[in-house]
Amino acid sequence: MKHKVLVGMEVHLQLRTHSKMFCGCPVKFGAPVNTLVCPVCLGLPGSLPVPNRDALTMALALATAMGCEINNLTKFDRKNYFYPDLPKGYQISQYDRPLATGGAVEVVTEAGVKSVRLRRLHIEEDVGKNLHDDARGLSRVDFNRAGTPLVEIVSEPDLASAEEARAYLNALRALVQYLDVSDANMQEGNLRCEPNVNLHIEDAGGVVKTPIIEVKNLNSVRNVERAVKFEIDRQLAEYREKGAAVTKQPRATRGYDDQRDQTFEMREKEEAHDYRYFPEPDIPPLSIDAKWRAEAKARVPELPAARRRRFSDQFGLSAYDADALTRERATADYFEQAVAAGAPPKPAANWITSDLARHANDRKTSVKGLGLAPARLAALVRLVEDGRVARQVASKDVLPRLLDGDDDPEALVSKLGLARIDDASRIEDVARRAIAANARAAADYRAGKEKAIGALMGFVMREMQGKANSDVVQDVLKRLLREGA
Repeated sequence: MKHKVLVGMEVHLQLRTHSKMFCGCPVKFGAPVNTLVCPVCLGLPGSLPVPNRDALTMALALATAMGCEINNLTKFDRKNYFYPDLPKGYQISQYDRPLATGGAVEVVTEAGVKSVRLRRLHIEEDVGKNLHDDARGLSRVDFNRAGTPLVEIVSEPDLASAEEARAYLNALRALVQYLDVSDANMQEGNLRCEPNVNLHIEDAGGVVKTPIIEVKNLNSVRNVERAVKFEIDRQLAEYREKGAAVTKQPRATRGYDDQRDQTFEMREKEEAHDYRYFPEPDIPPLSIDAKWRAEAKARVPELPAARRRRFSDQFGLSAYDADALTRERATADYFEQAVAAGAPPKPAANWITSDLARHANDRKTSVKGLGLAPARLAALVRLVEDGRVARQVASKDVLPRLLDGDDDPEALVSKLGLARIDDASRIEDVARRAIAANARAAADYRAGKEKAIGALMGFVMREMQGKANSDVVQDVLKRLLREGA
């Protein structure tokens, strides 16, 4: 069935400010329930909101980084709806005069680099959090999060697959982390995402457009990808069942059950008129002047897309390596520090994206969080590249000890007797045993099956604990096989 997938993203980012959007209450994850509240964020009568300038500057920096058009005049509006975690009965948000419009996010996909257009960026306050006690049949509300500054970024429906949706979120997370405006941690709720999914299906009567479905309750990038994939399949199945009649169904909001890996119906999608927007009477419109714009622009560092291109041009890295290194600013910084300390760029990239990344994952930290100084990694990489220790030995025996506190790779290699063995006479004794123990492989090699030498090399490398020079091992084996050993 020929069809086109359209996915647009609504992303809410909690800004990394010290205080809330319209009051002085601190922003802190994991504080005791209802301890970070005041009359303003609880919506008590007579309290007045005052906008957080730091939050607005962070949002302006993000808009600048994404190439948005910043409005000279912006205002806040009341978005009315009733829900237990919304203490005022309305949310202070932005409607017809958002902070910024347009712009784009550069996304690395399997097909190459793609520019995803943005529709708008606006700032608003977060709501509280419902706490459900299913065993007792009770629900409570924690208002600590109420009033926390949020930026909402709405994209155009430019994403064409679940994989692209994942790539877009990763690109956005990298961008805000480079700017240092948000932790973008989905598990802690400071990044929340609602993909909007629909299909254009070629039909005998023309193009059938399925209703736009917004998916909520997504708490990880992986679940965003899974939910979008499920929703694409569900809409295709619904078209097969109902045909063009699917267009008569309303836009809807669906939740996502990650245990069952499926979406489920929640309600019809609200439209703007349902929220009865009107200008916030307690906050006058804000003028974004040239001085404020310059202050925001000064916060923008070299961004992931520019850094990817520079890594490829300056260090000769592949697009894959450059992308892997620049997803986190701290990792990109670490790579450059290791190169500055003398590590060849390509081997350093391999060590960081493979060995260090694996240890970081095992220890549930980041590459930087491993605590290995870039200069120590550079010294280890040089030992391998200079042929003084085998790559496998360095990875298996030296690196773990460096991560556990040893600080001199060269001294470790010497102390543990891990230096690479280049002496052909020492290798020859083991090579003869390899041929004797693997007669079939030896016969296959002599019969012209060159790949059979791999079994013989494996024997030698195991016996010599990976320390033998593989090139010398291969030369010795080939000579002995020619000589009929």
